[in-house]
Amino acid sequence: MRTDGSEGYGSLKARNRGVVGAPVIEFLFEYWWHDGEGAKAKPVRITLGRFGDGAGRLTLSEARDKARSLAAAVREGRDPKAEQDAQKQRQRVEAAALRVELATASERTLAGLLSAYVAHLRAGKRQSARDVETLFARRMPSDLLALPAAAITPEHIAGVLAALVGPDVESKKGREAVKLRACLSSAFKLAQGASIDPMAPASAAGYGLTMNPAAAVPVARMAAAFNRAGERTLSIDEMRAYLAHVAALPATVQRLALLFQVASAGQRIEQLLRISDSDVVGDTLVMWDSKGRRQVPRRHVLPLVPALAELISSAREARAVTSPVMIEGPQQGGGDLIEPRSASIWATESGPLHPSTLSAAVYDICTAMLADPKAKCSSPFRGGDIRRTVETMLAQELRVPKDSRAQLLSHGISGVQDRHYDKGDHLEEKRRVLNAWNDWLADLCIGPQHIALASNVRRLHAA
Repeated sequence: MRTDGSEGYGSLKARNRGVVGAPVIEFLFEYWWHDGEGAKAKPVRITLGRFGDGAGRLTLSEARDKARSLAAAVREGRDPKAEQDAQKQRQRVEAAALRVELATASERTLAGLLSAYVAHLRAGKRQSARDVETLFARRMPSDLLALPAAAITPEHIAGVLAALVGPDVESKKGREAVKLRACLSSAFKLAQGASIDPMAPASAAGYGLTMNPAAAVPVARMAAAFNRAGERTLSIDEMRAYLAHVAALPATVQRLALLFQVASAGQRIEQLLRISDSDVVGDTLVMWDSKGRRQVPRRHVLPLVPALAELISSAREARAVTSPVMIEGPQQGGGDLIEPRSASIWATESGPLHPSTLSAAVYDICTAMLADPKAKCSSPFRGGDIRRTVETMLAQELRVPKDSRAQLLSHGISGVQDRHYDKGDHLEEKRRVLNAWNDWLADLCIGPQHIALASNVRRLHAA
């Protein structure tokens, strides 16, 4: 045993361990320590490491540096050995916690993470939660849902999106792919921050995520290709042909819902498909606009003019042949529900209509019109173009002012005056415009005969 000096607060020692084959020199730090006032000081030794230049070895200079650091701790009244033992204990606890976390994460599947995200949406945007839940159910493969969420990679997400917009997909669903990626990214983001977010559900924590795989999938090309602002509007002849094709649809509920969209002056498909029995109050219809980032849906009221009342009555008659399908009502501030469960107006045997079902119906109508020279269809169109077409016709054919159109269609109402002061429903103005619009549609459908209308086309509003 050799000693390398002493300052009264400990000393560096070197000893030969006498290992067979070659001498092994080991460095130690020795100091005197007492456990309390009046206690007898005892020698304490800390092993620093073996002498040498390789990995895990110490040179004499490095050993002296460590000894000086430990002597400084003794001089400050700290027990280096106790601190070393405490550090080892913390490492053991952290290692055990990591093992538990990894084991838990391996059991926390993607399906559980997405369910936690839907539950989070229900706390603030209940209507959106239903749409997102349906989107996940339709597009997420079961084998992927069964994997641990922490095992999901950007390649997994890209594969799901490729099934919607890939080069081999004939009928691409680009807007749905963009929305699915956004929802998946939000779900992973929620889970990543759930442990420090007091508003996040407890079920969103503990997934052991190290990245957001959905956010890592590039979205620029998809957004540029499929999220472009639409400009297509139908001409008067095209609108007449479109209504004829809608009226000829064999699926009753789809037919009534698409007619309702036009008769109601182009309400958003997602909103009108959420209408339930409880939303029909007297001669008014309450819709809930959750579009955008608003946490509480905006109340949007329409007067039930005869054309709309007739279509809702017909939808209820069609629904009567099956058992009513129940849907959840909208959530208001404070977390209470208006009519926790109520029968959906637009329901079939398999459940409430989904927006994609009507989008597919419009796509089929567009295909038929493009193939029919009598329809004079100039270019393809989709469901969202019908809303734009109606507003354009309201402006150009009926001269409805911009402010009235905004109130009727629930858009562009974001100024300080509208958000904080103007709380009226503008029912009389909406009633006047809707009646005028449906009178105009009735004249349109019985207009020039150079387009052959289906035999079961009916007037949207009796003059």
